Amino acid sequence: MKTIHTHTFTNPIQFPKFWDEDWLKVAIDELDSRKMTPDEKASLEILIARNAESVKAESRKIKEAEQRKSLEFVTGLLQQTNFDLNKIATLAGVTVDFVESVQRQITK
Repeated sequence: MKTIHTHTFTNPIQFPKFWDEDWLKVAIDELDSRKMTPDEKASLEILIARNAESVKAESRKIKEAEQRKSLEFVTGLLQQTNFDLNKIATLAGVTVDFVESVQRQITK
């Protein structure tokens, strides 16, 4: 008869030590949607959608501010220097078409 040796095996998946911290367990339990009622799930999805829309709105504001800054910079270069359009576009980090459109607006 063969003897089977018994070995103690540890869990093959080893998680980082911070996974054992209490705050993380609480956070995971709060976000575990399987434990949520349908109303709680709907509320969570609404909250996530609102947060996503807020992020999009802030991104739009940042982009608009960058465009205004570029417009002001290009306008200043066009009015105060004799640089060609390519040089202004390079300095401002915009396209030549953008510089041309600003130039047309200034001459109107």
